[in-house]
Amino acid sequence: MPKKEYWDTLWEDFDSQSEGPEASVNEYLTPEIQRAYDHYLPKGDISHLDAGCGLGNWNFLLHRFPGMRRTVGIDISDCLYAVERYRQEKNYRNISFIKGDILNLPFADGSFNFITCLGVIEHFEDPSVPLLKLKSLLKPGGILFLDTPNHGLWELYNRAFPIDEHEDYYSPGELVNFLHKVDMEALESYALGFSNAVMTPLYHMYDYNKNSPISRGYHFLINQLKRGVKLLDPWLDPRHGFYSIVIARKN
Repeated sequence: MPKKEYWDTLWEDFDSQSEGPEASVNEYLTPEIQRAYDHYLPKGDISHLDAGCGLGNWNFLLHRFPGMRRTVGIDISDCLYAVERYRQEKNYRNISFIKGDILNLPFADGSFNFITCLGVIEHFEDPSVPLLKLKSLLKPGGILFLDTPNHGLWELYNRAFPIDEHEDYYSPGELVNFLHKVDMEALESYALGFSNAVMTPLYHMYDYNKNSPISRGYHFLINQLKRGVKLLDPWLDPRHGFYSIVIARKN
């Protein structure tokens, strides 16, 4: 079970380096979420929940999607107080944030037709528990976009740089099995981002600091290297992709 203190420390560190919660766009997941949104959801009146939203990056991105009526972010971290102040300053009316536990959400069953849960279930001993709760919040026909670190290179990376909060890692097929346990239909399952799995340790070896010429130079070189490594993604993603992704539907 995720611990609040872990997330408070993590997001405080991220926030100190960020230019704001709208500045970060994930080059791997963003186009996949956009595609799932366009392909599987009705055209209009979308109600979205990001379960474990962190700094609310996905809410600030998705609130601009066509047909998005409201997007809600929930997280146990105190970072949401600062995120909510930012939202109020921008006067975004179709975004809201709630500080709380995704296993004890203040919503009626069937409140959402789109839920994203990104990098969350690996923090639970039994992923079926949060998945069952998220399923209950979906309307019939609603879509869950689920992402978690894949086995393979990420697991090797964690052996060198342990993340105590991670309970386990799951392949796309293992995620499908968990979803079947809670009686959800897996529409797509795949892995992507081999290059991210390779480059993450290199990025973390020297944290980015925009005020440090050495840091900026190091990250510039790493970004150039990444362009070459990305050419291998189409061949190595199925087994070693950084992200395990499943798009599922509640029947």
